[in-house]
Amino acid sequence: MTKEPMLLASSSFDSMAYEPVRQKLNNSGYPVIIYRTDQVLSGEDRLFIGLAQNDELVMRYNDQSIAPDDISAAWYRKVAVFDIPDNSIDLAKNLHIHAEVRAHHETIWSLYPDDIWLNAPDKMRAADRKLGQLIAARDIGFSIPETVVASRWDDIETRLLSSEDPMIVKMIQGVVSDKNNLKALFTTVIDQKKMDIIRNATNPFPGIYQNYLAKHREWRLTVVGDRVFAASIYTDETAQDDWRKLQETDAVIFKSEQPPEDIAEKCIQFLAKAGLTYGAFDFIEKRDGETIFLECNPNGQYGWLEDELGFPISEAIAEELIKIANQR
Repeated sequence: MTKEPMLLASSSFDSMAYEPVRQKLNNSGYPVIIYRTDQVLSGEDRLFIGLAQNDELVMRYNDQSIAPDDISAAWYRKVAVFDIPDNSIDLAKNLHIHAEVRAHHETIWSLYPDDIWLNAPDKMRAADRKLGQLIAARDIGFSIPETVVASRWDDIETRLLSSEDPMIVKMIQGVVSDKNNLKALFTTVIDQKKMDIIRNATNPFPGIYQNYLAKHREWRLTVVGDRVFAASIYTDETAQDDWRKLQETDAVIFKSEQPPEDIAEKCIQFLAKAGLTYGAFDFIEKRDGETIFLECNPNGQYGWLEDELGFPISEAIAEELIKIANQR
């Protein structure tokens, strides 16, 4: 019996992530349609959606139907990773077009039922809201860092900063265009010396401020269904603030180790409460052994964990998509 195709919504720039999943699905007899946002934008791939008073919804991609009734399962994977075809566009306009394309696609993906997705896009957006994440994590039983969002420095200083202990700042997106240069803000430590410089020059909003946590190690737990792939992360002093900046250097070492007690089970509970199947969780393990929840990325990267530690995450994702197809 011919199986209905699966839809992987992504872009050609993320092919290293989705190709192993596609191959595993193909080997199981499932045809896969890769919807590439960047090639729709450039016109290389053909998208047509037709809606009329007395006609059925028509959705075609490269002459294949991608209407919800013709798709068995779907995976929403990093669709915002693409270049603008017109190289003359400045970066600020580029970011605006990214946002416009992403918003337009949100209306397209909303035409599909939630149960068709590995992670439904609407549920991912809801689960990715940082303050709501922290509350949900606390309610499940995770320890969370003390967190402040404020529009006055004195409110933040009073709560988090002392002469002995620094604090850290994060941003929701953290990417801006400045004089046509793209800049990103990773997790940044602010001590009293930095505070004296910036106090009268900037407004702290819309940053997220947390107490600084001295760590023994960090954890990345990638959860697919009820399978948990736990990687411990050891960093030298140059990568202590945010290991992502030096991820491909000797400053960061990944190991496959057993996570602290109950952490894996609580991650599964967190996803179930959010209505998700996949999530990439980050934790700090303090020097006294306490493990602190930092965040869950419902669309987090995982390829390097397969390369470095041999975790079969692509296989687990393919199996979950097949499970969705069979249940539907």
